Amino acid sequence: MDFRTALNGLLGQLTPQPWEYTAPGGGTLTVIPAGLREDPGQAEVYVRITFSKTQAAQCAVTTTDLPNLIATLSEPVTSEWELVAHWADGTPKPDLLDGGIALEPVFGGFTITVTSENGGSTATATMGLPEQQRMPLASALRRAMDVARDWES
Repeated sequence: MDFRTALNGLLGQLTPQPWEYTAPGGGTLTVIPAGLREDPGQAEVYVRITFSKTQAAQCAVTTTDLPNLIATLSEPVTSEWELVAHWADGTPKPDLLDGGIALEPVFGGFTITVTSENGGSTATATMGLPEQQRMPLASALRRAMDVARDWES
């Protein structure tokens, strides 16, 4: 590995850059690694949908579960799909322990629904994405997962 590659990797870890998609009708989908030291399989990537300061939802997806979400987005979304969260050892977590992500096909693309769970309150936000944004979203999740895995000790 040359110096420039090593430096770029280090800078990527120190300053993770979010990926954002803003829908024509409003709302922003953001993907960003949490950037916190975690145990293997527990580093998180935040997936957030924001419509306004008061209407938003965010779900933390661990590096244990990201491969399933990325694999689902690697093919056209043709049926309803919901992320099942797992502990690092592969044991399923209780439903909506940390929130959730669901995908659903619609004409010309798909919708993504993000659910936040915070101390008994639930927030949900849904955004439609065109088919052209499916692979950029999968790529952003893959890059964020790579950065998150670097934070695992």
